Amino acid sequence: VQFLDRHHLLIRFGSVDGGVGRNADHLPAFFAVYNMETTDIVAFYQNSAEDLYQLFEQFSDHFTVSSSSPFMSFVTSHSNSVHALEQLKYMKNKSNSFSQFVKKMLVSLPFSCQSQSPS
Repeated sequence: VQFLDRHHLLIRFGSVDGGVGRNADHLPAFFAVYNMETTDIVAFYQNSAEDLYQLFEQFSDHFTVSSSSPFMSFVTSHSNSVHALEQLKYMKNKSNSFSQFVKKMLVSLPFSCQSQSPS
């Protein structure tokens, strides 16, 4: 589970070992965006969903950066750096299968609190 903002959670449904193994991107997983105020599931995605990947690509800062920390404004991602976006496009073009690329990119979601530490 990860907070996306003060009203929404990103929830991952899948195997307990889904984010640990070397081939974790091959295991089925699902993501839900849950609104805590209305108690509704706003969106539901499979781990190969291109829609979720497009959101991740455009708004990766919302997935990774905590706005409360002043140090996190210096973190580079593909949504705030042209160079990181070019590197991501290179990786995307290099992959054999776009759906496998999407799964590999989304396997790390939701990000753990430890991965967002500026230390």
